[in-house]
Amino acid sequence: MKEVIKIALSATAIVAALTAAAGFAGYNMMNGFLRRHGTYDDDAPADKSYTSPEYYQRYLDEVAFNEGIQAEDWTIRSKDGLKLYASFVPAKGEAVRNIILCHGYHSSSRKDFGGILHYYYKLNCNLLLIEERAHRRSEGKYLTMGIRESEDIALWAHEMERRLGGSLPMYLHGMSMGAASVLMAQGEDLPKSLVGIIADCGFTTPMAIARAVMRKGMGPMTHIALPLVDIWARIKAGSSMSGKSATEILRKANVPTLFIHGTGDAFVPPHMTIKNYQACAAPKRICLVDGASHAMSWYYDTDKYKAALEGFFADLEAAR
Repeated sequence: MKEVIKIALSATAIVAALTAAAGFAGYNMMNGFLRRHGTYDDDAPADKSYTSPEYYQRYLDEVAFNEGIQAEDWTIRSKDGLKLYASFVPAKGEAVRNIILCHGYHSSSRKDFGGILHYYYKLNCNLLLIEERAHRRSEGKYLTMGIRESEDIALWAHEMERRLGGSLPMYLHGMSMGAASVLMAQGEDLPKSLVGIIADCGFTTPMAIARAVMRKGMGPMTHIALPLVDIWARIKAGSSMSGKSATEILRKANVPTLFIHGTGDAFVPPHMTIKNYQACAAPKRICLVDGASHAMSWYYDTDKYKAALEGFFADLEAAR
């Protein structure tokens, strides 16, 4: 009987040790995935593997131009009390539209939008470059992959309308995590002047993109590790990665949406944008750029990207 008890205690100790180890590993993975990474270092120029080497110098030149544009600081408070920052860039001439630029994971709008920002600036658009929670100057220890960011974006949209009025058409343009966030914002209260949303290489759900990324490094262990990461996300970040689905929100969407994605994207699979596009109940368009890597559609086919934007703007603004 004593031997049975010893075996049972040993088994219990092993299970407890494994559980503790798994919990610690899940906590570390959650921290690596969702915790703030620095402050101003977030928007350092991307490396060549991110931008594609053939476009690297053009990208650096455009980011340098963006960094030289004079801007005014704006701040708001999030629903959970964080102080959030943005840079407002007024139109060079008479403004024709208001655009809020929403950057991706551990990045910034001056970096992610490169030549797109420069293009909008030349088109006389008022630009608001938001700094997502847990990025650059904005407060927060953890980002939430669009769950709370979508709420923040809706607040920024109301702030832009409050400051500038509602006479000009307003657009949200998101990149990667920012794209998923602007799609999720369709489930929030948005101002009347908001007429369109542009989502470049967005994902379907935070859980889906976490699974896709983790599979590359962990393979079949992902199905064990991911629930642990999500438990820690609930505890520390106050948000489950299953808290919102861009795809499900889009089934009830009413804001016209332009979807953009590069077919060579190895980070956010293009099928996620196609799935979101198919689910979207609002008037919609899709622009797939052959061979473009993650967030690089503008560089791979600038003319196609411009044509998609200009057709989208023309149709929506003619209807106003």
